[in-house]
Amino acid sequence: MATAKRIPAPEAKSRIDAGLSLLVCIYDDDKFHSQAHLEGAIPMSEFLRMKPDLDKDTDIIFY
Repeated sequence: MATAKRIPAPEAKSRIDAGLSLLVCIYDDDKFHSQAHLEGAIPMSEFLRMKPDLDKDTDIIFY
């Protein structure tokens, strides 16, 4: 299992923009859509639906 590490916001944005990372919001759908949405992010509910099909090496950024 990979270890979690913090990265600066500009690095996260560049990784998302380049398609190298998946950006996942830890909040439920309601809070995600009303308060916590960042461009390119998906809510936790969508991540959980995708999780079984994701490659084990997928780079995931949670916020």
